[in-house]
This record gives sequence, structure tokens and C-alpha cells, in this order.
Amino acid sequence: MAFQFKNPAEDLWQPDLLGEQFSQRPLPMSDGSTATLIRHRARKSLRLPPPLRGIAVLYVHGWSDYFFQKELAEFLTDAGADFYALDLRHYGRNLPVDRATGIAELSSPGFTTDLEEYFEEFDAAHRIISSAHPGTRFVLLAHSTGGLSASLYAAADPQKVDALALNSPWLEFQASEIGRTALARIMQVASTRNPHRFLPSVDPGFYTRTVSSQFSGEWDYDLGWRPVNGFKLTAGFISAVFNAQAKVKKGLDLQMPTLVMLSAEDYLLPRWNDSATRADVALNVQAVAQRSIDLGRELHLVRLPGALHDVFLSSPKIRSKAYMALGSWLAVVKNRQRDSQLASSVRRIVPASS
Repeated sequence: MAFQFKNPAEDLWQPDLLGEQFSQRPLPMSDGSTATLIRHRARKSLRLPPPLRGIAVLYVHGWSDYFFQKELAEFLTDAGADFYALDLRHYGRNLPVDRATGIAELSSPGFTTDLEEYFEEFDAAHRIISSAHPGTRFVLLAHSTGGLSASLYAAADPQKVDALALNSPWLEFQASEIGRTALARIMQVASTRNPHRFLPSVDPGFYTRTVSSQFSGEWDYDLGWRPVNGFKLTAGFISAVFNAQAKVKKGLDLQMPTLVMLSAEDYLLPRWNDSATRADVALNVQAVAQRSIDLGRELHLVRLPGALHDVFLSSPKIRSKAYMALGSWLAVVKNRQRDSQLASSVRRIVPASS
């Protein structure tokens, strides 16, 4: 029998709570905290070739959230992609929870005063993924606040990100740019004085009601890591979000292909209505759709009637459409040639600029 060399990097991967096809490894951060990288490996398929082979996807969760979307991972790896996900520092797998109460032990989980702090996690994940899958196209797939952070990262390090896919990204404040601009000054002062100052809760729990299997939804996840009414908002966090949204408004000039997926409707009223089960209850989707134009040069916008805030947690019919839209777009990204015969034709036909 031939001797097989063991890859020492594999020793860093440990079993993950999502099951045998998932594993995780810690990512030590410079501030002493830890992030977690999750990996999914699909069962071997006889299909040749799978449509998304050559694509590596890194999923990033949003505010008051963590990675538990097994079905999304299974879809992408079944299609041939290499799938990874991040639990950012002070979220999810990095968040100690008192199992007796189910409440996070940190006083301010998810706390940050700068969304660009998460660039360290993105860089660490990128190094691991690019080393494990040389030559693949690296795609950031990010949700909500994670989508806002990922957009800034793609603008700061465009050579690392081949494509950006955003799932209901929090690109603009619910009350529109005018409301954000007015509140930003107040939040900046409050954050300077005490960034840990708690703000009044704005989450009535409608999103959890539509998603969690403990209520009216179909998904099982840890309510300690993803609370019914979300984490407590702080002045520092909201100020960080407003600063990031202001940068998007100025224009990020992203040059990589960018996909934005949104519900076609939102429901931002304070009282429960059945309409909330077929809408985004977190974002003003019209404001986000309009702001997405400022991301960059090549935008593909998909609006999904009946979708939830996380389009991949919507009803089976809706999320099937979301998977198809994402997969079809990724297939185009995969097959795109940077220096293709088309580009050669353009150079032959169009006179060189002076």
C-alpha cells in the first residue's frame, strides 16, 4: 500500500454541530477574540461535471445571527461549489451561552464600532480557502449586515473577491437616507460618549415568528445565538452601520459581478399581520434596491415576491426560485473569461483610446 501524506491543516478541523458533513476550525483574532470557519463537504456525486465546480463560496451571516443554513450549503456543494461559512467574532459558535437560561453570557454580543473590523475574519477565511482550492473563483455570499460588511471588503480588496452575492443586504436605513443622515449625527455623539450604551429595542420578534420551528416557521436553530427579539442594540453598533451605509451611498465602484437578492415586499408595521409571512420585516426593500445601484458597475438585481428577510429561509417554493437565481448567476460567473475571445474581438473592432 502506498504511503499517504497527511495534510496537517486537516487536524485544525473539528466536527461541527450541523452534522457529519460539516466541520469547523477556530480563527484567532488579533484582539484576543475568536471567529469560526465552517466547512461543508458533500457526498460524492456521479454527475460529471457539476455545474459550479471551480467556485468557492464564503457565506457571512447578518446581525444577531449565525450560520445554520444547512440546505443552502447542501445545494451549493451538490452543484459542485466548495462551501464555507463564517461565524463572526462575538456571534454564534464564538458566543458562550448559559444553557440553563439560553441567554448569551456576553453583555453586548455582536458589538463593534466599525464593520471593517470584520475584514480580519474575511482575510483569514480567504487565505484558508484559496490555499485549499487554488485556481477557484472566490465568491462572497453575505446576508443583511454581513452584506454591508462584505460590500466594503470587496471594495477594499477587489483582487481577492471574484464576485459578490448579497442576500437582503442592509445597504440603507429603514427610514431612508434622510432618516439615517439625521440620526447618524446623534448616534455618533452617543457612540463617542459611550459606545456600549443600549438603545431601545426595535425588533418585535416578527422575523423569528415567521422562521423558527418553535413558532410558525420550519427552521431549527439556537435561540440563544439568534434570540427572538435580537441582540440588544448599542450606540456603537448603529453608528458603525450608519458610517458603512454612508460609504455605500458615496459609491463603492465595485468592478466584480454583483448580485443583490431581495423580497419584492416589506412589512415594517409594529402590529402583526399575516402579510409578514410573505415579506421582509427588517428592511425597506425599495430603499435597499435603489441604494444597490451605488455598489458598482455590474449589478444583477433579483426581486422575489413572497420572500422573507433571508430569502433562503422563505417557503420551499420561494427559496427554490432563490437557489435557481443564485446558481444560474454563479454559473455565469464561473464560465466568464477575463481575457476571452469576445474581449479580443472588442480590441480588434474598437479603436484604441488616445
